[in-house]
Amino acid sequence: MITRSFTDLLHGNYQALSVDPPWEYRSKRTGGSMKSGACQKYLTMSLDELSALPVKDIAAKNAVLFLWITTPLKTDIIESRLIEKWGFNYKTSLYWIKDKDGKPGLGNWWRGSVEECLFCIRGNVPAFRETADNVIIAKPGIHSEKPKEYWEKIEPVLGRNNLNKRVERFARNPREGWDAFGNEV
Repeated sequence: MITRSFTDLLHGNYQALSVDPPWEYRSKRTGGSMKSGACQKYLTMSLDELSALPVKDIAAKNAVLFLWITTPLKTDIIESRLIEKWGFNYKTSLYWIKDKDGKPGLGNWWRGSVEECLFCIRGNVPAFRETADNVIIAKPGIHSEKPKEYWEKIEPVLGRNNLNKRVERFARNPREGWDAFGNEV
């Protein structure tokens, strides 16, 4: 199902949320102008705007959150207490190592070849006791698109743990078994 309005989402009571926010950067070289970075590709949001989203209102009492973050903003995200404002607590991370056939990534200090996904819970969610590791190695697709290997890693775990009411926020494409909300769907 594709959810088209935020009102629909407010009645979601979602047990699993996958969120890849359109992070806003302060640097002109990483998206602070319309000539570079993320804001060339899509509308971005500040941490204050993201913090104000009613994520805790759409999440079930017991839920999991997969929050994709960017390395340059990691400290800002943690210090903003975004996760806590959304009603979740951090538990661990997944890491996507981007197999780019030797091509450099983006970045001012190091060329980024990894993305981090913070795994968080709300309420009483038993530990998964998953045997798979927390690393995904996959080729990147279009800007900000998550690889199929991410979905292949998380969906079986969610299913085994009966976390079947799912939403992808800031989605690019509809996905079977997930409600999708984003201005690119």
